[in-house]
Amino acid sequence: MSAQSKPTRKPLLTSRRDFMRVGVGGLAAASAAPFIWTPKLSKAAELPASKDNYVLVINLNGGGRTVPMFNANVDSRWNPYGSQLGAEGTHWTVGGVFQAEAYADSVPVLGFEVPSLPQISNELAVLTTIDHVPGAATGIGNHATARNVISSGREAGGPGLMSMIYHGHHKYNVGVGQPAFPPVVIGTGGATLPFGTPYESIAPVMVPSYSEFAAQSGDNGGSQPEWARTLEESLDGAAALRRSNRDRALLERIRKGKGNVEAFKAVFTHPTIDVEGSLDAGMHGVTNRMLEACLGTSSLGRDLALALRFMGFGSAAVLVESRGWDTHSNEMASYEANADDVARALSGLRVALQLMEHPEGGSYWDRTLITITSEFGRDNVMGGGFNSGGGSDHTGGPGSRNQAFPYMGGLVSQAGQQFGATHPATMEVEAGEPAFSTISHMAMMLAVLEIDPEPYFPGIEPLTAIF
Repeated sequence: MSAQSKPTRKPLLTSRRDFMRVGVGGLAAASAAPFIWTPKLSKAAELPASKDNYVLVINLNGGGRTVPMFNANVDSRWNPYGSQLGAEGTHWTVGGVFQAEAYADSVPVLGFEVPSLPQISNELAVLTTIDHVPGAATGIGNHATARNVISSGREAGGPGLMSMIYHGHHKYNVGVGQPAFPPVVIGTGGATLPFGTPYESIAPVMVPSYSEFAAQSGDNGGSQPEWARTLEESLDGAAALRRSNRDRALLERIRKGKGNVEAFKAVFTHPTIDVEGSLDAGMHGVTNRMLEACLGTSSLGRDLALALRFMGFGSAAVLVESRGWDTHSNEMASYEANADDVARALSGLRVALQLMEHPEGGSYWDRTLITITSEFGRDNVMGGGFNSGGGSDHTGGPGSRNQAFPYMGGLVSQAGQQFGATHPATMEVEAGEPAFSTISHMAMMLAVLEIDPEPYFPGIEPLTAIF
């Protein structure tokens, strides 16, 4: 088969039970309305909304320099890595930082190569003017505020996007039958953890990483005899009575977490969850060995393989951390490897999701939206594209505020297209071009899952350009 063919907080935790006590359940959290200005976007197309859809987000922790990857047709100050041709029908400029050839290591397992990102660039839609504060005099250039915005849509912070999904999604609120597996946050970086900040005491599962998750497997996924559970519940209740209201809320979150560990014990102990150690275990027509061939063996690849398994068990949304993007110095030493790690992830997800058979027919690819997020891009660079330390900064200037985000998956109907445009010399939004709000990007992810964004982002229209 050719490369172009489509196949038919992290607390210090010592055990999986400890990890799950912190990771599921939640603390009550304030949920003030967003105050970041954004223009309403007219609905150019019908959103492909369904409670049976899935959202998979890769978070570039630290401020990913997305312009050289997905908006490469700009001056070397903003993109010192060059560009390359993409597949026919690609209307955005592909970064030269990506590997051009297919990933040949996939052949022994899959029987065909996982294509490089340039080879499938016409399957990605790209928005090149994602801005936290469209219309403001300057962008947001500090980590704390930007992390609040990308996770909650609020400069002051609040409930995270994955918690909003857990709170508002139909499959988690039907109240009958076996509960669906919650949304998941994989990663403990400062820009990743806020996505799990609870909404009305509801928080997603939070996993440090696949490797740490695998190391915490010694207690049978939280299984206990009945007498032990009764004793533990009594001790928790007694402890709560002696604590302040704040500590009682934490203990209540822990108690909910224990209940969810027991409810989802079958998931955490299933062989397919061991994506590295049980390579022949399979589900939905795909073994872990096949996932490894698609996604590679990097930390991001392993984490994404775990994410796909959680989706297979019913999780409507998973956010996975990609590390190493806060490159104030010596950027060249890591950027190319990190960028191609993301490229392998996107190309591998395309193959893996098309191979994963959905119980209702078709593939998981048909029902999935994949995208990227990050605190900001990078700017404050010299003519050669780097600062005096060989890195890049984030001051809120046009190079960091106008991020370039890719979107792919079976739900994206405008594959290959670019929306928004920046001036190649200044990185300012070109006259007459739209600047897309980060909040509308987040509202879109809710809407795709058939969640009404209005209670979470009042007055904000989800962006629709990619559909």
